[in-house]
Amino acid sequence: MSIERRNTERMTTRGSVRFELGGISHFGTMRNLSQAGCMIESPNLAAEIGERCEVTLLPGYSASGRVAWQLGEAVGISFLIPVPSALVSELAMDDWSMRSDKRRGAANG
Repeated sequence: MSIERRNTERMTTRGSVRFELGGISHFGTMRNLSQAGCMIESPNLAAEIGERCEVTLLPGYSASGRVAWQLGEAVGISFLIPVPSALVSELAMDDWSMRSDKRRGAANG
């Protein structure tokens, strides 16, 4: 029997993110995101459960967390402070080209 420990909805993502783990900067693909945490895949990653992590979700916006689990190249990050639901929704948009157009328009407007 599997016990679901998540209490916030996960949204599927596929964007590249920069994150810092053990004082070392890494890049990976964020596969899902919720207000409480995220899953990132990154090759050749060695993480310790409980290790502090800083995930750059958007330029100028980072979320601090701890490693909750690691399975192969995937690592689960539990955020120390929930991220805003609007940010989760923005990063989970299905049409990534529209998202980049939206950001470009905001920067130009």
